[in-house]
Amino acid sequence: MTKNHRSSVCRLLSVLLLAGVAACDADSMSPIDPGPPPELPPLTSMSGDFSIFGNPSAQPAAPLVGADSPGLNFANAALRVLAAEVATVVALAVPVATFAAAANNTPTFEDDGRWHWRFTTVQRGHTYTAHLSGAVQGSNVVWDMRITSPTHAPPLDEFVWYGGQGRLDRTAGTWTFYDPATPSSSTAQLRIDWTHVSETEHGWEATALAGPATGDVFAASVDGDDRMITYRDTSEQTIVEIYWSAADGSGYLIAPYYHGGAKACWDTNQQDVACS
Repeated sequence: MTKNHRSSVCRLLSVLLLAGVAACDADSMSPIDPGPPPELPPLTSMSGDFSIFGNPSAQPAAPLVGADSPGLNFANAALRVLAAEVATVVALAVPVATFAAAANNTPTFEDDGRWHWRFTTVQRGHTYTAHLSGAVQGSNVVWDMRITSPTHAPPLDEFVWYGGQGRLDRTAGTWTFYDPATPSSSTAQLRIDWTHVSETEHGWEATALAGPATGDVFAASVDGDDRMITYRDTSEQTIVEIYWSAADGSGYLIAPYYHGGAKACWDTNQQDVACS
């Protein structure tokens, strides 16, 4: 064997030896531990509890403007809450339901570096295949919900119904919802900015981004037993304020053109009462 030949063989053996060592090292490497999955944002980041008002359509007829009548302050407030919901957040029923269902499912960490919740839920007679993902980025989590439903009108195929970001400690964040009526255009429909200091102190502010209510802002907050709603109608340049106590059900309404724009109160039985 010539000197050059021996040198070539040695180099080849060295390369093979190094490759073998590298392969062994690669085989012995443990997969990256992503740690525990991020907690989902609280459901209160998307929805408020307005159950005190029951079914507004079942309330006694209450004019939104005009003179006072006994027992109408509470009914008037209920109708205004309904109007605010219809103008802004009424389309969130299915998204909120799918988000609530995610809490009953266990996520998996996948190669794209995101946590994934995959599940199926039935809402309003339609089956929705939901794919929620969350990517931890420092102290924040970026969220993305894709929905598939062949029976939805129009059909949805991995449609990004909503997405957003929130703090890892679940104290604040944002959601943006897209219009399922035009799934191919990804039209932003509503934005929610939310806070969640604790179970007894939280709130959100929903801003309409499209449609007749564009620019309108519907906000709701909880502070102990205190509940507050405000609705700002951009086109009318008006603000409605509604307050009630979760402890006893009493509250008040302040609205343009009603009760002269002054505070209109109700008692624990939701009957009109003079404001203190």
